[in-house]
Amino acid sequence: MSRAARWRRLVLTRGDASLHDGVMRTIDILSPVALGPSEAKPLAPRLAALRGKVLGIRVDRAWQSFHVYADELAGLARARIGVADVVLFDPDTRIGTPEAESGKVVAFARRVDAAVVGLGT
Repeated sequence: MSRAARWRRLVLTRGDASLHDGVMRTIDILSPVALGPSEAKPLAPRLAALRGKVLGIRVDRAWQSFHVYADELAGLARARIGVADVVLFDPDTRIGTPEAESGKVVAFARRVDAAVVGLGT
């Protein structure tokens, strides 16, 4: 009898649900989700207008179509709203420590008055 046939026979004829002599093993499932901040922080006050302000736009090379949107938004913000400047932020590869990655975002936030960081699609 082949090994596969013996295995099938064992599985089909064994009385208990586990092949570990009746002892159920445990499985640890690790969540890759960050827990986030431990305390809620208030939002920044809403700007009355964007004219004369610095607008930040977060882009991502993994989402190429967002670059098209960012370019269009930057042009419209300058021409129609009169923003003083547009700063693009690309978080790059995101392989550093959580502190280093957070530091990139903080540095970006300090350079701008308002930011577009994604789309609700």
